[in-house]
Amino acid sequence: LESDQTIDILSNLPVAQLGDSDQLEVGQFVTAIGCPGGLDNTCTIGIISGLKRCPNTVGIPDKMGVLDYIQTDAAINQGNSGGPLVDVESGNIVGINTCIRANMEGTSFAIPTNKILAIVDDLAIGITPTHGYLGVDMTTMTPALAKYINKLSPAAAVPERDGVMIEKVFKNSPAKEGGLKKFDFVLEIDGKRVFNADAAHVILDRATIGQELSIKVLRDDTEITLQVKPEDLSPRLKQVRQERLKRKR
Repeated sequence: LESDQTIDILSNLPVAQLGDSDQLEVGQFVTAIGCPGGLDNTCTIGIISGLKRCPNTVGIPDKMGVLDYIQTDAAINQGNSGGPLVDVESGNIVGINTCIRANMEGTSFAIPTNKILAIVDDLAIGITPTHGYLGVDMTTMTPALAKYINKLSPAAAVPERDGVMIEKVFKNSPAKEGGLKKFDFVLEIDGKRVFNADAAHVILDRATIGQELSIKVLRDDTEITLQVKPEDLSPRLKQVRQERLKRKR
């Protein structure tokens, strides 16, 4: 074909539209498209099973940069990664198929389109996206869960209250330098109230690197506001991976 004819044909090709992944609701029908096991143009159908799943929940804690995966029971296998997750009703792409939870059939995950749109322009011009890192492990605690943990291990002494509890503060981390401690309950981050650990992680992920971040915590029965400067997560992950490789040698 002549170059002009080729351009004309390509310009008439249909293009899938990107949907607003923030409008997704649990129970919506979606289809995952990909090439699992070399079977090209494969479509599997399911529903949105959950939203805003953090990497720890998904089972990939090393990938802390993406913090709000879409969970679906549409089958995703090797070869589906990178393919679209499509809203059946509108035909719009709402996610990019990414991974499955090991040993859990019918538990697949996709990156929301809105997360992709937030960084695609930077990627196009060679800018590496940053992700806030404090150096803490957080969990959503309840009195019942704390009581159960304390029963199993009386030495744990977990406070029996509701909220976002800091389980661990890593050494040489911004959190350690800022004065955060184990068993602190996070009330607010940057003036935003947090009610679960996933929400707290999302705020930290989007924090400005090197800029002081106000964190209000409940320590014992006293509210304390601390100032912490997030670092970029990527250099930390690179360091961890290098240390793991050294240990394997």
